[in-house]
Amino acid sequence: MASHTAPESSTVSAISEDFVARAPFSREFRELVIGAAGVPLTIHHPINNAVKGSVVLVPGWSGPRSGPADILVYLASQLASNGYRAVRLDLPGRGDAPGAFVDCDLDKMIEATVKTIQEFQLNGRCTLVGMCSGGNVSLGAAPLLMEASPRVDVRVLALSTLPFQPARSKSFENRRRWKNIKQYAAKAFSPRTWLRVLKGEVNLDRVKKNVTGSEKPGGGERNLKDSARNIERELIGWKEKGLFIWGGGDEEATLARAHFEKLHGQGMAAQDQATFHTIDGANHNFYAKAWREDIARRMLAFVG
Repeated sequence: MASHTAPESSTVSAISEDFVARAPFSREFRELVIGAAGVPLTIHHPINNAVKGSVVLVPGWSGPRSGPADILVYLASQLASNGYRAVRLDLPGRGDAPGAFVDCDLDKMIEATVKTIQEFQLNGRCTLVGMCSGGNVSLGAAPLLMEASPRVDVRVLALSTLPFQPARSKSFENRRRWKNIKQYAAKAFSPRTWLRVLKGEVNLDRVKKNVTGSEKPGGGERNLKDSARNIERELIGWKEKGLFIWGGGDEEATLARAHFEKLHGQGMAAQDQATFHTIDGANHNFYAKAWREDIARRMLAFVG
């Protein structure tokens, strides 16, 4: 198999399936490969190859495997520096992965994630770290992984994860709409925003839907974020360790946390090993260094 040194930013869209790129770092080395699911993976290896376990990090709905402001790169590096093999994947139709964005729904994302974590499973334990919709993907993968291998311990760390589509109430949608309005209003004062509008780079129909309507599809439309499964019902049978983290500055966090705590009360996750935490002041993507360090500390304690 051919190999050569390449920077983290290497693309894989035109690379053969046997492509491998390796890059050394101070306490880890990174490897870029095409995984069993046919999507590109960046693997963070501990520098001494003494691997305690493997963790798969799942990005949000539209983001690449780096996550917003490279948060998943940071968390993967923390894992590798502490002896874990961390695997970041691009979901189908996102980042460098093949496929069209509009052809990939939640179930296809779950399928790619299940294949990836089965590829790197070690010592009977699977750990997933999901960012936003990546948390929904991770939670959706957990029952499938346990069904395939009943003795496997499937742990999920969900960051800024919202309720699954069927469970999103009217009050939740109203709060999301108000959040979108404020974000678009702030962007309206930027000349760069108007330049993008003039260039046709802004989906105005999507903006209109975000500030006036619902995420639920209209007649004849398909909601790609919904699943053909009843995942929340399946999660009542998932009895493993879970960690849910939100930012206190995220307007959707309060309702989201209450929803997952209610599911926990109904039987989701191990009763004595499910933790729900809100980081004071943090936004949805945890941009501040202190917020990310807080997540990393909790993550390392969780996977240990």
